Amino acid sequence: MIHIRIEHEFWTQSMLNCCNQLNHWTIISKHIFLPNTTVHTLWSNAYQINCLMPYAVTSKLKLLISGTEQEQLDAEDLCRFFNHLSTITTNTATTTTTTSSSETTFVKRSYIEKQYPFELATCFLYQKDFDRSKYYIQYAKDQFFLHWSQLSRLNEYGRRTTIQLIQPYYELDQFLVFIEQNLFLLKILENRYLTNNQDDLITRDLFLERIQKDLLSQWKLPDVIRSSISTWDDIVTN
Repeated sequence: MIHIRIEHEFWTQSMLNCCNQLNHWTIISKHIFLPNTTVHTLWSNAYQINCLMPYAVTSKLKLLISGTEQEQLDAEDLCRFFNHLSTITTNTATTTTTTSSSETTFVKRSYIEKQYPFELATCFLYQKDFDRSKYYIQYAKDQFFLHWSQLSRLNEYGRRTTIQLIQPYYELDQFLVFIEQNLFLLKILENRYLTNNQDDLITRDLFLERIQKDLLSQWKLPDVIRSSISTWDDIVTN
């Protein structure tokens, strides 16, 4: 029975990796989130945490951003999961036990923050929580530089693939800085979105002009040959 389980896990990993490379987020989500399966229940064993959780978080986040209306609604449980973890303090009185006496909500938070800072930043940006998004994208950049400093100069392939990760980090950071600098204009557009008076058109045109001048003109598309499909999707979709 053990060899059957190992073989099943191998083919599952191969399928999920293939779908991830092809950006088939709906297939990944449907395969992982079977009935009665949630982000919380994926913490039931080490295999799910290490092998399924990365695909689960990525697929949920992608569907939250670019999925159908129903897929976006279904993916909002990822936001609730992140929000719950981010509100937990280090006070031991508020720490709750999950699957075992040694696994606490605080441990979950620490693990998620270390493994998925970019996903946290993107999720909080989606919720317009700019402060927390800014905090996590800075943490993601710090993690990247730490990992980069540990790569051998002789590891050409590792350095070439790792460097691709920094572009979406910096562009998300630049976007947050832009939003912070133009928050007043953005709030005006949000408050008057349903109207069509001339003042709104002027505000909209000014905002779009600043986006083009201060943001889009500084961004560039990934390399056509060297960048992976996942890198393109992170930059273009996110």
